[in-house]
Amino acid sequence: MTFSVDGKQYVAVVVGRTVSIPGHQSLGPARGDDRSNHNHHQEWRGIAHARRAMSELRLNGKTITVDASPDTPVLWVLRDHLGMTGTKFGCGKALCRACTVHLDGEATFSCLLPLSAATGHEITTIEGLSGRVAEAVQAAWDNIQVPQCGYCQSGQVMAAAALLTQNAKPSDADIDQAMQGNLCRCGTYQRIRLAIHYAAKQLEASA
Repeated sequence: MTFSVDGKQYVAVVVGRTVSIPGHQSLGPARGDDRSNHNHHQEWRGIAHARRAMSELRLNGKTITVDASPDTPVLWVLRDHLGMTGTKFGCGKALCRACTVHLDGEATFSCLLPLSAATGHEITTIEGLSGRVAEAVQAAWDNIQVPQCGYCQSGQVMAAAALLTQNAKPSDADIDQAMQGNLCRCGTYQRIRLAIHYAAKQLEASA
């Protein structure tokens, strides 16, 4: 709400029935003393905080508590609330899958996955990816030198690890189907396919 006082424009903050203009005395019904306005501010802050219910998540093998709205996409919970920037933002519409994480072991795009839908499930990000399959994929990416700019590669690695966990000896068609949603602006698709085959062979040899 905007007011004009002495020819100057001010933005007014409305709290309850009291109008407060920064730098001026509060306007509205008398409240007894300044503590009344403070109490109304505290009440509003309490309501806003209550709307952001605390949520428990299983993330990379640990249980954590997050202070975020239930409809916040997991991508932004990771990046903004937890400072975990390995999961990338590409499009926000699940069209590029740079944001791929694992939800109960399944490759899932996190940009459209609300926090409420992830509660009660195990989330794994690139920072927490570990184990035999993960190590084979990461070694293959290094040996084949897959990345070019690298921006999409965390999503590519997450998708490849999920594939090899479910299918130890994927064909070219299997790889293409599993990876088709993960876009690479640098066009490293042939190296990605080669690296997945390389990882599969390493896993077979060490079985």
